[in-house]
Amino acid sequence: MSAAEISFKKLQKEVSESNQQLDLIFNSLPQSLALVTPDFEILRVNKNFLTLYGVTNNDVLRQKCHKACFNLDHVCESCLVEKAIASKKTEKRIKSFPTGEVCEMTAQPVLNEQGEVTHVLDMRTNITELIEKERELQRVQFAMNQSSDEFWLFDRNWKVVYASQSVSKKLGYEMETINGSHIEKFNLLHRLENLHTLFARLREKKNMRIESIQYKSDGSTYPCEMNLSHFADNGEFIYAVVRDISKRKKYENELIESREKAEKASKLKSVFLANMSHEIRTPLNAIIGFSNFVLEEDLDKQTKTELKCEIKSNGDYLVSIISDIMEISQIESGNRTANIEEFKIEKLISETGKELSKRCPADVNFEINIDFPPSKNRQLNDKNLIRQLIERLADNAFKFTSKGKVELGVSYNEKKKRFTFYVEDTGIGIDLKHHNEIFQAFHQLNPMIKGTGIGLAICKAHCSLLKTEIKVDSKPDKGSRFSFALKDFGPA
Repeated sequence: MSAAEISFKKLQKEVSESNQQLDLIFNSLPQSLALVTPDFEILRVNKNFLTLYGVTNNDVLRQKCHKACFNLDHVCESCLVEKAIASKKTEKRIKSFPTGEVCEMTAQPVLNEQGEVTHVLDMRTNITELIEKERELQRVQFAMNQSSDEFWLFDRNWKVVYASQSVSKKLGYEMETINGSHIEKFNLLHRLENLHTLFARLREKKNMRIESIQYKSDGSTYPCEMNLSHFADNGEFIYAVVRDISKRKKYENELIESREKAEKASKLKSVFLANMSHEIRTPLNAIIGFSNFVLEEDLDKQTKTELKCEIKSNGDYLVSIISDIMEISQIESGNRTANIEEFKIEKLISETGKELSKRCPADVNFEINIDFPPSKNRQLNDKNLIRQLIERLADNAFKFTSKGKVELGVSYNEKKKRFTFYVEDTGIGIDLKHHNEIFQAFHQLNPMIKGTGIGLAICKAHCSLLKTEIKVDSKPDKGSRFSFALKDFGPA
């Protein structure tokens, strides 16, 4: 064997080893690779290329790439290899394959010293999993942005790393303002907790739930529930899901208030029942006792007359107590309704006033004031309900007025087109802080004063049936004015 032959064999061996090494490198890369000439002839491919196109080396080597891969007799439309040859620059694009895989296609030209393209390295990087993860992330992102909850990501120093669009919508801040800001700009947490201590507790417990207050850009606030989680991923972070609990807090407060009212009502009813037994027993005992005296024949005529008056007075009071009990029972059961009919207001006030004047205390002046045009004398409503309402207010005024006057009146407001019925007295008056309490059933400001404590509660319920509301204007030692307004139903 000549020296030339030995040199040739040695060179041939080196080329073979180089090819093997190149094949090893080609096949070890995760991309699909093909080395193509400027004439689109495939010189070399790796295993991933063969798998991607479902071909063998014999099918593609020394073949035109468009023929070997797509069985086309011409260059593919928008061919990257062709573009790379023309531009002498790396060209890229994303392509979906029938197999469902998505690849990033790259054509990288290889230039010689003269700047001419000698080869093109055609690469396909399978990004199917990455694309699917991006889509999944987009779906999660969309769901988070549509949610009424807020999603936050803080670093260990409680600065915002990420916030969902729902945060911007809820708080009224631009995302540029939110990202990178400290939590104290948006939340009261830093005043409720030591943030460094809280982070340490989160690191230990991993999850915590805390109630706090969120600040909005307009200065308003709302209560929130924060579900905090600690996780480590190339750093330590706090993930927070923040929920507006305004409605829940409102319901909780209403529930507490309702419970307190129920407890108070229960106590008041107990007091009421105790008072009722006393209130009923007192006039009943008087009636029985005075009746026995009347039956005695040796009493003179004047004494018997006085006793009969006492019997009648206590009988009337007993009837009023029983009427109040029956009325409040009907109201609470929902059986009380308004009976609408047409009537004359002046006649109702005059007749009611005449009856009330008989019940007025001796040292009190009772006055009637009718102030509206004769043409406005018509009313469509429950006449008896209005009469009862006026009588109860007047009897209440008589009870708390020892001297001065009690005035029953009705006036008309031309602008508002409505009548105002009122009972005004110069009695002891009521402190402003008790103005709401007096309309609660079984409530008495002074239990020592004779009464059931349900009169004004009945008045308030009657006003509701008349589709109006009762108002009070009163000060201690200045007297009281109770009023309600009714709509004008047109000319008489």
